[in-house]
Amino acid sequence: MKRAFLCFFALLLAACAKPEAKPTAEQPSYASERTSPSEPRKMPETADTAKTVPVETSDGAGAAASALPEPEERFPGKFSDEPVYGERSYKSSSIDVTVSAYTVKDTYAKITSYYVADIYVKDVTSIKAAAARGDFNTRYVGTVREISDGVGALLAIDGDTYTHERDSFVIRNGVLYRSTLIEDTDLCVLYRDGRMETKKWGTFTMQEIIDADPWQVWGFGPALLDENGHAIEISHQLQSHNPRAAIGYYEPGHYCFVIVDGRQPGWSEGVKLTALSRLMEDLGCKAAYNLDGGASAQMYWNGDIISKSCDEGRKISDIIYILPEE
Repeated sequence: MKRAFLCFFALLLAACAKPEAKPTAEQPSYASERTSPSEPRKMPETADTAKTVPVETSDGAGAAASALPEPEERFPGKFSDEPVYGERSYKSSSIDVTVSAYTVKDTYAKITSYYVADIYVKDVTSIKAAAARGDFNTRYVGTVREISDGVGALLAIDGDTYTHERDSFVIRNGVLYRSTLIEDTDLCVLYRDGRMETKKWGTFTMQEIIDADPWQVWGFGPALLDENGHAIEISHQLQSHNPRAAIGYYEPGHYCFVIVDGRQPGWSEGVKLTALSRLMEDLGCKAAYNLDGGASAQMYWNGDIISKSCDEGRKISDIIYILPEE
């Protein structure tokens, strides 16, 4: 009898003991996801998981910046070992450009015709600036065609006409020519690392920009998109429908030049600045900047003005351009 009681007591203790948990389909084992220190967990390979490294910003604060892969990896198929010309396209070992023309109705105006040059470069120094007669220290002027022909440009648009102000902040092709900020003027800065950003008046100092190693600084404006790449309502003294010129930015190495024809009923009426802002957002730009418009706004391609200007084109001080590969 005593032996039977002891056996019953042992079975009771075994039944009350807590069983070991085992993974099931509803309760996966997370131990299987762990790796040894020599085998770190791999993140999903997406465009947002590029390796980041700390960098020093212009205000001295630490920040994380993407360590981008080489342009061939970021932009597969966008370059060619040998130069290849199309009717309105060009591809070389360092540049890929395609120009497209569009006409829309009842979107940005009654009728609007515009041109978009989609640009990929391996090095931001391929996006160059040139002054009339080749001298940024003067007030010489010339047409987009004249200046473009003078430097042998493949693609060009008008710049910011820096000579409209005697004092201004001018950095072109990495050289500082003028160092005076114009009140209430937004800036566009293209850095040597390929980033481009717009600077709203009152949010920057000139020294901060200089310290960040800019390649180009333009001072016409205004900025067309907010810090999130969204269109903004723009109140400006030149707010009527006009021909427009703009430069847009997608990511380091990827940019666009945009020209909108205007002042030509039946062909293109031009756009207001807010409509230009919406166009740049629709193109997918992260940043965009308004350049000199009106009769100055022209796009040059391989020896010809391909935009339909409202006249022969105004004489200006400078262009933004790209050279074909030698």
